Amino acid sequence: MADQVKKEYWNHFFKNPKKNYNPYMERLKEYPEYIMYDKEIMDSYKGRWKEYFGNENPIYIEIGSGSGNFAIGMCEKYPERNHMAIELRFKRLHSSARKAKRINLDNVLFIRRFGEQIPEFVGENEITGMYINFPDPWEGNEKNRIIQLPLFETLDKVLKVGGKLFFKTDHDVYYEDVLVLAKELKNYKVVYNTPDLHNSDKSEENILTEFEQLFLNKFQKNINYIEIEKIK
Repeated sequence: MADQVKKEYWNHFFKNPKKNYNPYMERLKEYPEYIMYDKEIMDSYKGRWKEYFGNENPIYIEIGSGSGNFAIGMCEKYPERNHMAIELRFKRLHSSARKAKRINLDNVLFIRRFGEQIPEFVGENEITGMYINFPDPWEGNEKNRIIQLPLFETLDKVLKVGGKLFFKTDHDVYYEDVLVLAKELKNYKVVYNTPDLHNSDKSEENILTEFEQLFLNKFQKNINYIEIEKIK
């Protein structure tokens, strides 16, 4: 029976069986109200996520939500928003859902999906904002970074006019490179940026990620922050 369960989950999540079975694959079922991983179900909500959440509140999406601290903090601070948090790692998804269940949040959904697949399950102009916190800077392989022209092609499809991309990084060069990239974009403009978020006028409204909390506790490194608005 256990082997059959493993096989079913391998077939569901991967093209080929993995050498080591991750027990958190099956445990995602413990929080059906907080975790969505079935692509067919996910895609069926394209263009009608407000029906899923049961309200007309704006929807924000986060790529790479980790263990959910940022998502949970945002949902507590802004109950008038809905938050879709994308994460690939099974244990992190399970941990995030457990935290949300503990405080009975009703405005968050954790999703197992690749970020580049967002247009497959999010409809045209369906989201109001996108959060990308501390992505890999890919030093020496910058072409692999998430914040490049293809990301804005995705935002062209799913982000409302007036909506924003919110970006945090501890990597100074990545920060500068995104500012340069933004100048090349016709439909977007930088509406706020600072190389020192925690000593800026945005510091009080900032929600810490787990990486950010760890980083601040160990180092005295500045955190860079950018808001880019879709203007047409």
